Amino acid sequence: MELRVHRIPWSTNVERIALAAAHKSVPVTYVDHDPEDRSSLRTLSGQELVPVAEFPGGEILADSPRILRRLEELVPEPPLWPHDPGRRAEADIFVEWFNRVWKVPPNAIDAERRRAEPDTDRIRLWAEELRGWLPLFESLLTGRPFLLGDTLGIADVVTFPFLRYGLLHDPADEDPFHHVLVEEMPITPDYPLLTEWVQRLDQLPRA
Repeated sequence: MELRVHRIPWSTNVERIALAAAHKSVPVTYVDHDPEDRSSLRTLSGQELVPVAEFPGGEILADSPRILRRLEELVPEPPLWPHDPGRRAEADIFVEWFNRVWKVPPNAIDAERRRAEPDTDRIRLWAEELRGWLPLFESLLTGRPFLLGDTLGIADVVTFPFLRYGLLHDPADEDPFHHVLVEEMPITPDYPLLTEWVQRLDQLPRA
């Protein structure tokens, strides 16, 4: 099986697919798009966000969680979700929390910064919330190398492309949202397990 994935530069959600596909040894052909002109993405998928994945047989999916789940269905081994139903449910809940709760503060900060007169008090509160979750990730890594277990899983794949900005940042990446993570979510020496996890996952292959 081979995927065709549409992307824009520096996309965290595209990196999720790159990590998952490499884990499953699925080759990917990328189609690059100009972030300022997403008309072809709208024509292809009815929306303008990336990634958009073209699966064999003509199936087209947008939204990284949907793409990751479909990839797991088509290529179940090696797995990203646990086989045990209870642990699989835990992984699903974690992914939903990260996508629907964790991502709220950095997106809100990014939007507020773009206003003509940003509200610094609101930004400060969102930033405190973002930094307040770092101890939870540190605790999840206690006694195990990955967030939810002993092997790479879906929790690692969905979080790493975002959390890494607290420690690693390419100066060529000028995306404002990523700068929010760099500036408001620094991973300090107080989080040695999280630091090691970011550094180790950064060495994983990408498709």
